[in-house]
Amino acid sequence: MIMRYSLFLPIQLALASVLFAAPAAFAQSPSAKLILSEDFESTPVGEVPQGFTKAGKVGVADDAAHSGKKSLKMEAAVNGARRITKQGPEIAALGGEHWGRLYYKVKLPAPLPVVPDGKKSAVIHSTLVSGIAKSPLFNDMIEVRPFGSMIYPDGGVKYLYNVQPKNSRKEFATVTKTISHYTDEWTLVEWHVDYATQTYQFFINGEEIPDMALHKGADKFEGAEIPALFDNLSFGWTNYQPAGEGFVSWIDDIALSKERIGPTPATPAAPKK
Repeated sequence: MIMRYSLFLPIQLALASVLFAAPAAFAQSPSAKLILSEDFESTPVGEVPQGFTKAGKVGVADDAAHSGKKSLKMEAAVNGARRITKQGPEIAALGGEHWGRLYYKVKLPAPLPVVPDGKKSAVIHSTLVSGIAKSPLFNDMIEVRPFGSMIYPDGGVKYLYNVQPKNSRKEFATVTKTISHYTDEWTLVEWHVDYATQTYQFFINGEEIPDMALHKGADKFEGAEIPALFDNLSFGWTNYQPAGEGFVSWIDDIALSKERIGPTPATPAAPKK
């Protein structure tokens, strides 16, 4: 978990807020063969999909959905994990390269970090997608986090790719310079990791966030450590610093493939009576 606030604090917090919009021409790839797809529609409310294990207060809910009528809901907690984890043949089939896709949203107002006495700033670091694997550089166990975020006292949010070793070795991250905000509208998130070229890419609503990208090259593992194989992948919400009453969030339409997947159509909103 990220506790060294100075490592990720922006040089200037007064950057303009950016609202990402999906380009109209961006459509789901018809050629993408899905290795894992989960829309939560067949899972009873309060449970998690078959083949997943759970940690913390997480389960399928019918109070929000990007498509269909259900999604995965992460309930409020001061800190810790509310997530589901998948391992087995689908994760093994991804090998060293995959594209991931999901939609998420956050109940507003989102919790804000409290600046400790004697400090000038603070963050709440959260992870939404992560996987356990073996480091290609040090051969130790690591948690690779393709989708993480940090919220600052002013409500600004930055996305990050983060690797946390399971021993005493220091973690590292690459953080976007662009400031966004959590939203209670469904947001499309995509990521791409490739062991062969040590490449990482991150997309919001179809647009790549270029200052998060890593393109290290073959056998250039330092600062990326993208594994040749994931043991598992987890989806949900884990925040490491206290978050008051806690984040409430939803995830829907998770998909994994060897090709870019793109969006899936949303369920039209019911007409107002």
